[in-house]
Amino acid sequence: MTQTMHTNTKEEGVMAQVKKIKAFYAHLANYLSVICLLFVINFVTGAGEFWAIYPALGWGVFVISHAIRAFEWFNFLGDDWEKKEVEKRLAKLHK
Repeated sequence: MTQTMHTNTKEEGVMAQVKKIKAFYAHLANYLSVICLLFVINFVTGAGEFWAIYPALGWGVFVISHAIRAFEWFNFLGDDWEKKEVEKRLAKLHK
């Protein structure tokens, strides 16, 4: 029974991770479509300033941040850390 519960918890974690990655790809697709449209508008209008770079850079910071969280490149203070801290403190409590 415990093994089944442990496996289900792992599977739920994996499913949550896949959902985060899916949400990132949706965010990336939205970013690319809107930014491409802005660059087209910028070039078609012939504006003297290259203004489309500003929203691309601004929104790009959030896309990169989303990628870091979705793919867990830097998992500092993530779910695993939190779980380990709780287990460590509970172990101290029960000693």
